[in-house]
Amino acid sequence: LYEAERVARAEAERLRAEAELLFELTRAVNRASSIAELYGPALDALERGLSLERASVLLFDPDGVMRFKAWRGLSEEYRRAVEGHSPWGPEEREARPFAVADVLADPTLRPYHDKFEAEGIRSIAFIPLVHEGRLLGKLMLYEREPRTFTERELRLAEAIASQIAQAAARARLFERERESRAIAERHADSMQRLQQLTAQLSGAVDPEDVAEIVI
Repeated sequence: LYEAERVARAEAERLRAEAELLFELTRAVNRASSIAELYGPALDALERGLSLERASVLLFDPDGVMRFKAWRGLSEEYRRAVEGHSPWGPEEREARPFAVADVLADPTLRPYHDKFEAEGIRSIAFIPLVHEGRLLGKLMLYEREPRTFTERELRLAEAIASQIAQAAARARLFERERESRAIAERHADSMQRLQQLTAQLSGAVDPEDVAEIVI
């Protein structure tokens, strides 16, 4: 009974800590005025919740290449070498989190084995950033030793990824709205100039007047 109580107490404490972590991240999402302001809190949450030293956030750019947007503990050489690699394409609709317990034992990652060894990486996890069925990017988790990420850990990482994906989708929506406004304003300015030109041309009395107005 004592052991059962101890286990239950530890589980309740773990759940409380995870809930508090996600609540703090939600507050950061609500306060952030740009997606860049969320990267730090998201990486903090991953490090605290999963006892990690290294993690990163990558998003698809308009050219369809997934690139690093934020990271902890990764060298420029490593980022440059692996940037663009993704187990999913931009059109993927069934992306799911998965982990590789030992990257050096995985033949599908053989092209990157020397990069992993140089960077001191033995275990990684891929967490998709998905919003309304659309893949926006991924979170990457890294360990220096072989590690089997548990289902609980992957679910927590997925919950953190969901927050980032929502913020990224909202930021892109705001960017599209800003671009649409700018296009509409340019169009309105062009129409106003054309109307002014038409009015001026209607008063022209000779070719010299027309030439001066047009110029």
